Amino acid sequence: MAKHLASEASWAAANACLDTHGGYGFVDEYDIKRRFRKTRMFQVAPGNNNLIMSFVATQVLGLPRFY
Repeated sequence: MAKHLASEASWAAANACLDTHGGYGFVDEYDIKRRFRKTRMFQVAPGNNNLIMSFVATQVLGLPRFY
């Protein structure tokens, strides 16, 4: 859950940063583009956020598997 929360928070922060800078967010001088790509990696590696939510739903909440 901590990995999921941290990856969602970093994605929201990077998205807000890119929204604030607008088109300049993709300029190499500001280095926002690289960090934006890195935050996306946090959502898919080492475990996908959907797999984490599925694990929590089945193991912690006791819900049936949906796959």
